[in-house]
Amino acid sequence: MKKVLVIGGLGFIGYHLCRKFQSTFDVAAVDALINYVPNNYRRWLYYTTYRQKELARLGISFYVCDVRDTSFKQILVNIKPDIILNAASMPIALLADINPWFAKKDIFDSQFQLLETIRNSSIQLSKYIYISSSMVYGHFKRDDEGNIIPATEEQECLPIDSYGAFKLANEIIIRQYCQKHQIPYTIIRPSAVYGPTDCNMRVTEIFLHKGFEKGTIELDNGGLHQLDFTYIDDLTDGILLAANSEHANNQVFNLSFGKGRKIVELAQIVLQMFPSVNIENKECKPYRPNRGSLNIEKARQWLHYEPTHPLELGMQKYCNFVSEHIAQYR
Repeated sequence: MKKVLVIGGLGFIGYHLCRKFQSTFDVAAVDALINYVPNNYRRWLYYTTYRQKELARLGISFYVCDVRDTSFKQILVNIKPDIILNAASMPIALLADINPWFAKKDIFDSQFQLLETIRNSSIQLSKYIYISSSMVYGHFKRDDEGNIIPATEEQECLPIDSYGAFKLANEIIIRQYCQKHQIPYTIIRPSAVYGPTDCNMRVTEIFLHKGFEKGTIELDNGGLHQLDFTYIDDLTDGILLAANSEHANNQVFNLSFGKGRKIVELAQIVLQMFPSVNIENKECKPYRPNRGSLNIEKARQWLHYEPTHPLELGMQKYCNFVSEHIAQYR
């Protein structure tokens, strides 16, 4: 059985990757256990502990270690993974603009150190998979009528924020390292991932908890901004397909649901589940790139990827999970 090492394996995406891969791979996880949102500490602590218990229950080994630490090399040598899945680093774009120096160390320096450690070790990887971001595209293009054109993997990447810039820089250094050292790589660009155990204050998490709290959902500028919301199970299904396919070697794939949805639509879905929630408009200066759906035709054709969770279904599943746990961290 091939061995997979998930970097960031106790984080939101990394944890679900561990669960997805454990049925067909020998999985281990490494995580630095960094809380990126201090004002969400109780929720973060609860779900981090929950993930640790679940991985232990599944027999998945995990190590608390930063890949920049010297001790990581010995962990790597001991595990001798065939595949490395790098799902680590700062999860929220806004945080990178608030603290770009920390973002550089956490996103770019960690990635660079990881590649250097791999290069200086004796392991022979069959694949390196990096979880990048659709933020590398910057503003999505529009047609002559002003409609947003779904972003393709081949279009020029022009990030407008620190997060997207560091993610793109990582993609470039991965290509260079892996080509030079003959390591097959796959780069994944997801969008607006959501689902059980998320505690990074993404908009889906914020709106859902406002529903449980009978609070007020604030819509920036009417909530007309679009995101391609991706349920976590769809993303991990796609990454598993990429890990098992030689067609994914040295390629980049968009993995999302493939449909842009307005933020106000998300609010209306939460309102249907929680009729007592309030929705208010807030005028503010736009601070996000213009976005919409990702073009996922390449993943469909090359990997036979087919997402199954429209936003309504994904949010209902997410809500059902939170309802079973929210009393533990309120």
